[in-house]
Amino acid sequence: MFKEINIYITFDSWMKEEPDAVIKGAIKFKGESHLEIQDENGYTQIINLNKLYAVVY
Repeated sequence: MFKEINIYITFDSWMKEEPDAVIKGAIKFKGESHLEIQDENGYTQIINLNKLYAVVY
């Protein structure tokens, strides 16, 4: 089941509830420094968590 995954780079964008990126997909792997998301088109998106403020799903 795909969910809307909101990615926030800064605290300010998170507080304003204005995501810097939105991916519709499913989390396939959650590592210490990255997420692997399968998007609605079947692609795997690898998101580096080190430079992000929050990922909300």
